Amino acid sequence: MPPELFSHGLIRRTTRVCSQLLGWLLGLGMLLAQPTWADTLDNIKARGVLRVGVKKDVPLWGMLDPASGEIKGFEPDLARLVAAELGVKLQLVGVQTSERAEAVITGRVDMLIATLSDTPERRKSMTLVLPHYYSSGVNLLARKAEGFKNWNDLRNRRVCGRRGAFYNRLVTVTYGIDLIALYGNELTAAALRDGRCSALLHDDIAIVAMLQSTSWARDFEMPMPTLYNVPWSIALAPSERGGALENIVSRLVVGWHRSGLLRDMETQWGVPPTAYLKDKHDTWRRKLNGEWFCGATSTSSTPLECL
Repeated sequence: MPPELFSHGLIRRTTRVCSQLLGWLLGLGMLLAQPTWADTLDNIKARGVLRVGVKKDVPLWGMLDPASGEIKGFEPDLARLVAAELGVKLQLVGVQTSERAEAVITGRVDMLIATLSDTPERRKSMTLVLPHYYSSGVNLLARKAEGFKNWNDLRNRRVCGRRGAFYNRLVTVTYGIDLIALYGNELTAAALRDGRCSALLHDDIAIVAMLQSTSWARDFEMPMPTLYNVPWSIALAPSERGGALENIVSRLVVGWHRSGLLRDMETQWGVPPTAYLKDKHDTWRRKLNGEWFCGATSTSSTPLECL
């Protein structure tokens, strides 16, 4: 055989083998990348502990109690209900706004119940459970003496906010504020009190909770109309999408809406009643021709108004 033919034949055979090997490796990679739904749920049950990331610096929703050292609030109570459903103990892990997504993506916690707004960007990196369980928007905590009346008053004013809040860029670009993004609610609150910021950009429900304290209500107010109302989701790792754990949590949230439990918890924790929870309670209890309008659980065919 002439040398050039031998060389060409060797190249063809080598190319064919490499292609087969590459196909095998890609197939193996796809297999290894498949969601490990059963493993995750089995691991939680084998461990006997559900690790839930919750806020530790938001009054009423998740706050570290200095007397007991425990995190208490609306969302820790929801975490207890999930752990009870799974038949395991609960480990609450306090997370800041800027670190909560990473905590569930990397597996430091099994889920987040941490005032997490449902946004398209977050859906790309996490499993956000439907239906949503609450909703909030962004507002402003400011000294009454500032006299702010509308959002345009904030142009070129120094405003404190929290790292990781989805609305930081929206408000900055739209209203031209000079945003100082700090790590955690305690730092932002201290900066506002010290006069380092003209106002504090925050979830409206968190501001309402802060203003229940006379130390805040005396000199501060929430003067603006709320912007960017977005519902909250319980978040799981991206691999849980469509899996058993997502389905269990989804069924629980449906039950919380239908039974009125979430509205009862508003009362229990002193959270002002919201139209959002009333609407979801009424919607999930609605029947059409004797059947649940929203269905027994949340599925791909569930009407959007139920979610």
